[in-house]
Amino acid sequence: MAAKTVTIESKDYVFNTLKEAQKYYDTIVKELYDAKLTLTTGQDLEDLKWIYTTYCNHTNYNVDRLKEFDIVGFKGISTVRQNGGQYIPTKCCAVIFSDGTEEEFFTDKAIKEIAIKQNPR
Repeated sequence: MAAKTVTIESKDYVFNTLKEAQKYYDTIVKELYDAKLTLTTGQDLEDLKWIYTTYCNHTNYNVDRLKEFDIVGFKGISTVRQNGGQYIPTKCCAVIFSDGTEEEFFTDKAIKEIAIKQNPR
């Protein structure tokens, strides 16, 4: 199976592999979590917004919410994710909407979905 490239259109950059893209954005999420920061400006914010909205549009997830509220930031959070029947603590990010609400967001899952759409068989 050929490696899937991933193009992040918000910065016009192509990652050579899905894993490379996932690792890059996973590092950003972990830095936000470790530093307890909220990302509200800059290229990383634009990238995460693009990834989230593209994922939502590809999967028809949360599209009504995106029409109603703007994304104003992202922050690192810890959650529990099920993997193979086990519950594993996981760092992910939360999307912060203009109404003040937040929602969990897994960049690895979103990037995988984007790569599948960008590289159809």
